[in-house]
Amino acid sequence: MPIRMVPDENKGQNEQRNIPRNKQGGSGLGGILSFLPMILGFLIKKPKLLMLLLAIGAIWYFTKDGCMNNIADVSNQETDLTKGATLDPDEFDKAEVFTPLAETSKNVLPERVSLQQYCPTRKNQGYQGSCVGWASSYAARTIMEAKATGKSPNSVAFSPSSLYNQIALPNCQGAYINKAMDVMRQRGVLPWNDFPYDESSCSSKPNSAGLQKMANYRTRGYNRLTVNEDPRGAIDLLAIKQNLAQGAPVVIGMMVGGSFMQGMQGQELWQPSRNDYNMRGFGGHAMCVIGYDDYKEGGSFQIMNSWGNEWGKDGFGWVRYNDFQYFTKEAYGLYPMGDAKKQSPTKFEMAFGLVQNNGGEYIPIRQVANNYFETSSSIAKMTKFKIEVANTIDCYTYIFGAEVNNTSYVLFPYTAKHSPYCGITGTRIFPRDHSLLADNEGNKDFFAILVTKQPIDYESVNKAINNASGNNYTEKVNNALGRVLKRGVKFQGNGKNIGFSTDTNGEEAIAMIIGVNKR
Repeated sequence: MPIRMVPDENKGQNEQRNIPRNKQGGSGLGGILSFLPMILGFLIKKPKLLMLLLAIGAIWYFTKDGCMNNIADVSNQETDLTKGATLDPDEFDKAEVFTPLAETSKNVLPERVSLQQYCPTRKNQGYQGSCVGWASSYAARTIMEAKATGKSPNSVAFSPSSLYNQIALPNCQGAYINKAMDVMRQRGVLPWNDFPYDESSCSSKPNSAGLQKMANYRTRGYNRLTVNEDPRGAIDLLAIKQNLAQGAPVVIGMMVGGSFMQGMQGQELWQPSRNDYNMRGFGGHAMCVIGYDDYKEGGSFQIMNSWGNEWGKDGFGWVRYNDFQYFTKEAYGLYPMGDAKKQSPTKFEMAFGLVQNNGGEYIPIRQVANNYFETSSSIAKMTKFKIEVANTIDCYTYIFGAEVNNTSYVLFPYTAKHSPYCGITGTRIFPRDHSLLADNEGNKDFFAILVTKQPIDYESVNKAINNASGNNYTEKVNNALGRVLKRGVKFQGNGKNIGFSTDTNGEEAIAMIIGVNKR
């Protein structure tokens, strides 16, 4: 029987958005509640005292933390500061799930990162619910362009309207963030000067010439940044930091209201009140995460807003990690687009290894011939393992398995929502919430790792492998790839990992077929 993909034991355990400690709403009575029966028994005998205490309690409840003021704030502030992100788990679920780098010593992150130098002037979206266009096009896309070209952010700023007007919901009051991500990847956006912002209308669309020009400013793609495939699960803070550390901004959909509104004017850090955690009167708002600092208030993210430079400090604000995870419902990491200050890698370099789930030990592998490898010794049947992949340049990784009759099947991506893209370079151990299983039938299993610079139709490749000639799985894979296969690749190993470094024209694929000996 072949290698199988099986879910990890903790798969499906949904990370909870717990209210940060000591921030919960409520009375704050704590342990006094344990004495409640005795207290009530006493007060029943003293009805006048009971009425007095109830009156005092009511006054305290409705004035604590500015509760009455907060209710007024919700109605007043909503008219002054407009949001507009429609947050829907079903829409969020349509985005591919990002596979983050492993949290090991091989992927040490900086303690602080900021992309503020690449941000354009903070402007105000006004009364139009166009925050999705501002966070995605004006903020995130401009940041990437300024970083990639080395030009002034204001000189390369992109129009929020060129994006938002294509995806706006009725009456210009909102949009889905994933729709914005799709448009930026498929069509692109226009520079600000080519499509100025008009808060009074969202009916104008780019003309044919504009659509043609937009194609020059497409993004490379995006991923959903969640701790697992559940769109209602927690946002992955580590994945956000990994994106930022490699120059990629993150667009978020966050529930905001209360003290986040006018109460943040002139304030650097958002410190939610107890009532804020109830999120009464809150609504979805899109913003761009541009940095983080592990030592600021115990760890915080830096956010660029679209409410002018009066909000926060010059239009920027900080949110503590715990608060960020609690209030943020969606997060999208954009694929990096280069850095004008750094020379792009010219070599396609990569290393891979097999890591046992139990103990984290490497399964030794050796090269047998060309691009065929085997485990140096037999592993126990029913062993679960993952694949460690280290890349220095962005690429796509796919895994195919061989049935006992040499027919092929797709192992990874194991669903269409799992992204094969490895754009954040470093070391990954994947699949994240699944493992490869060497079952208890037979003595040898085979699978293939395929690495490309461009995305491929992996289902078509799998079909080609099945239709290819060959006496074994290695021959079928190589014959199926044909001229696309990069030949003559020199692999090097150290007993634990196998690596390669080669030139590529960007259209070629590197294939590695592994035989797993079992006992």
